[in-house]
Amino acid sequence: MRVEDSFIPVYYRLEKFLRDQIRTGTLKPGDAVPPESRLAQQFSTSRMTVRQALSRLVFDGLIVRHRGRGSFVAEPRLEHTKMFWSFEEEMQARGAKTAHKLLDMRSVRAEGKVAENLAVPEGTPITVLERQRFVDGQLIGYEIRYLPRHIGEALTQDEIHNQPLVPAVKRILGRGPTRISLRLASSVVRREEAKILETRVGAPVFIREHIWYVDPDGPVQYGKSIFRGDRYQMVVDFSSMPPTSTS
Repeated sequence: MRVEDSFIPVYYRLEKFLRDQIRTGTLKPGDAVPPESRLAQQFSTSRMTVRQALSRLVFDGLIVRHRGRGSFVAEPRLEHTKMFWSFEEEMQARGAKTAHKLLDMRSVRAEGKVAENLAVPEGTPITVLERQRFVDGQLIGYEIRYLPRHIGEALTQDEIHNQPLVPAVKRILGRGPTRISLRLASSVVRREEAKILETRVGAPVFIREHIWYVDPDGPVQYGKSIFRGDRYQMVVDFSSMPPTSTS
């Protein structure tokens, strides 16, 4: 060990070692991370220190832990950086292939939060569309869309099964959404969602709720997308910060 390394905490050196292994491809997605006992021996430290380093890598989404099996290099997460684009438009701009699998399409009467977000009286007939989302063949999430009935009934079979809804709404109305209301949250998979997302109950998920508006008509869609936390993350860059108050 170099003299200057002696001033660097062991957990940090171990964390950097594993990060470099993952970054350079020495450890590839799906590969097992060396056992805690071996890393503790290699870095002359305790297993508690090893766990501290591994926990930081788990937090950053670089590795995943499986009880009784050990730690493994995580699959890279898809990054959604332009939150006001449709997800499909951004993925396609990157050269990725997006796809959907229809789970259900039905007519219901709007109630509660759905009626409020679509700005329609309770009991108004609407269309509900539920689909799985795939990027390059990998399941990354599940979406549910609530649409005014005149829009839902005007969707083509290709739009229902294969296409993002922004172009479909633009075709039907003659103009696209002019603004969007967005709410982001984190949660865990519920029992009824686990099968759809092909993951375990309690796994982390990222939830994106939105309302599309076409001014001056008002809301034209209320939707919720649930993304697997191990395959998706949202990145937001700010070019400047608002001035701080000096009072």
